[in-house]
Amino acid sequence: MDEQEERGVTFVTLYARIVSQLARNPRMAQETLARRLDVTMRTVQRHLTELENEGYIHVQRDRKPFTYEIAWDRPLPYFDQLKVKTFRPDVLEKIAGLNH
Repeated sequence: MDEQEERGVTFVTLYARIVSQLARNPRMAQETLARRLDVTMRTVQRHLTELENEGYIHVQRDRKPFTYEIAWDRPLPYFDQLKVKTFRPDVLEKIAGLNH
């Protein structure tokens, strides 16, 4: 059995995982983010650039580590009824609590 089969189906994309981490710490360094998500720095940089270009995050680059502001009210593509705020840590905790 490979690693993916052991974890099962994953619906949460790397983009959502990045947003969730930045919600917990908006000044997280890209290197720390890469380590926490177990991906390369280049992957994190590429995803952050795409999130910024699409308007899901705004980056304040006045000092390092950068500060990331999340556009919580931005709709999710393909799921018009959901917004980015679905991935806020407090919302995720409430959703997780519904399963118990």
